[in-house]
Amino acid sequence: MRIIGLAVFAFSLPLFYALMNGSPAIRRYGWFAIGLAPFIIGYAHLEVSIVSWAFWPGYVKGMIVSLLDSLAIAILLTTRSAPGGKLLLWAYLGYFICSGVASLFATPAMASFLFSWQLARAMLVFAAVTRVARLPDGARQIIGGLSAGVAFQAVFSIIQRLQGVTQASGTMGHQNLLGLATHFALLLSLASMLAGDRRWLPKIGVIGGGIAVILTGSRATTGLAGAGLVVLVILSLLRHRTAFKMRVAGIGLAVLLAGAPIAYLTLEHRFATQSDAGDYDERKAFETAARAMWTDHPMGVGANQYVVKANTGGYSTRAGVAWVSSSRNANVHNTYLLIGAETGYLGLVSFILLFALAIVSALRLAWARPRGPSGEIALGAAVTLIVVALHCLYEWVFVTWIIQYLFAITLGLVAGLGVERRAMLRSRAKRPIAPPLPDAATALPHPA
Repeated sequence: MRIIGLAVFAFSLPLFYALMNGSPAIRRYGWFAIGLAPFIIGYAHLEVSIVSWAFWPGYVKGMIVSLLDSLAIAILLTTRSAPGGKLLLWAYLGYFICSGVASLFATPAMASFLFSWQLARAMLVFAAVTRVARLPDGARQIIGGLSAGVAFQAVFSIIQRLQGVTQASGTMGHQNLLGLATHFALLLSLASMLAGDRRWLPKIGVIGGGIAVILTGSRATTGLAGAGLVVLVILSLLRHRTAFKMRVAGIGLAVLLAGAPIAYLTLEHRFATQSDAGDYDERKAFETAARAMWTDHPMGVGANQYVVKANTGGYSTRAGVAWVSSSRNANVHNTYLLIGAETGYLGLVSFILLFALAIVSALRLAWARPRGPSGEIALGAAVTLIVVALHCLYEWVFVTWIIQYLFAITLGLVAGLGVERRAMLRSRAKRPIAPPLPDAATALPHPA
């Protein structure tokens, strides 16, 4: 099966190259597929392991390639780069290098290399999205793919709820992973609507994203998603108020009010079915173990190594983590602590700088003048990144390949829209200035 999968990947590259060299209509399907892919790759088995570490307890279990990777390569081969817009790329490279430094202290080093490989694939998608987003209709098509993807997950979540599942996970295997992934599609779909996109795709993205969020039964997901929607609408109205935006805001408020009772019932049912754990605070025990590991290894133990080091180094035992497989095989529920323990101060600082630079760049684009539709997308990306950054305080799944892809897509949208804006400003600066019209008094001939 691995040989067949690698053969499919190899043959997909020339196919995608031909399609991306085709007509604009065909290329738009490829751009749409970028946004859709993270939500369906796992379900449709559109990836293959070059090297498989299936039994490794870390979050990266192989040297994997997917059809999204080959599509990204095809886009890079068929489009030209534009000047400028390299700041986020350099920040991304900085995080890649700094997280890779920890591999020098990792045992086995191969496990950490697998994370570097995963990160390199995400950067490949980032570069492709950067080029697509600066093209006419590029960002809109990518967001359309995100909208369709989250709607796909919402359908499976509804089916799971009808089957009696309290916390639906779609096809992603865990409700927390689905919840974090939903932020990207939900908020960017709403931003596309606020930008004036009247297609049905952004609408189903908002509705499907809302359904998926509610059915996860996650407090962090539900609260942060709701807050993100409200903040995005308020900032968009402050940026530029229109009658269409007011209608969208009204519809959004109605959806929130309608979904609130369902979210409440979902959370109530979840906690009613959970047993009382007494005084044991598992989240706190994980964080104690992670901090102790980080203190002993300021350069990090290596990416993709936390579970192994927490157990073999005695950190979980000393922190009082329960002796059950679900606890001993889990990562600390905090992305920043996980990155700090695994990649040290270098990795964490470079990660935070990348996040902060992307948010600041998106906000600058949103409030740049003239305030066109692309600014709404940039604003949606900024709010999305802020919501995800806050959610990372409570979850570790940011380091999985699905979220890495979605993060790269969002950063690529910001970088691409920035390139588009700089190109527009250069074009205006080069535009010749029309000579002043002659004064009416001097233009008319004097009477004889």
